[in-house]
Amino acid sequence: MKIALFIPCLVNQMMPEVAIATLELLEKLGHQVILPEGQTCCGQPMTNSGCYDEAKKTTLKLLNAFKGVECDAIVCPAASCLVAAKENFHEFDSSPEAQAVIDKLYELTEFLHDVAPIKQFARPYPHKISLQLSCHGIRMLNLASPSESMGPKFNKVEAVLAPIAGIEIVYPERHDECCGFGGTFAVDEGAVSAKMGKDKAQAHADTGAVYAVGFDPSCLLHLDGMMRRQHLLIQTRHIAQVLNAAL
Repeated sequence: MKIALFIPCLVNQMMPEVAIATLELLEKLGHQVILPEGQTCCGQPMTNSGCYDEAKKTTLKLLNAFKGVECDAIVCPAASCLVAAKENFHEFDSSPEAQAVIDKLYELTEFLHDVAPIKQFARPYPHKISLQLSCHGIRMLNLASPSESMGPKFNKVEAVLAPIAGIEIVYPERHDECCGFGGTFAVDEGAVSAKMGKDKAQAHADTGAVYAVGFDPSCLLHLDGMMRRQHLLIQTRHIAQVLNAAL
């Protein structure tokens, strides 16, 4: 498949290793990967703060970067940014061209579960990992069933990772509770955000896992800071890094 990468500004500026791992793993799987130029912020910080006029300019610039691009899918390694892009594209541009872009948008885990599953892994990953099921991914993209749901239980994240030889998957207590980042919430409610982050980081460490693995870089960035400040014996990894290491 021909895949256009959507690399959000947070990944580009703060966690470029996630973008590199995403590119490498998709190419290892035989896909043709392109990176459309002109990408910018999805507008999430502005819309979260009610600044819709400011968000519109940024959102449309990002949307225009993908309009007319010939590809089978647009893949993003950041769930919350993907959700914001989908919602903002729909809000600010009702054209068929915009809808064509929206229809091709996939979060990385979603793409590897629903569209192009990994058939075989080449290497073991002999580590115990604690899964970080972030809010936007499970409640907006249906990457896993949230604990409050009374419907059938499912977990696309675990399903993608489970076939890797040697991997041990565990979960922290209150596994799908917010880590406290929440975009601008971490700025507006810093003390509350920090307390939630410390509790979540400790919960991951208490599992005895080597890595806390998730699909949302913003949450992982928040948790990484909390883990380092508390000198916890656990680190964060994005799911793209784990999958890439096993291919």
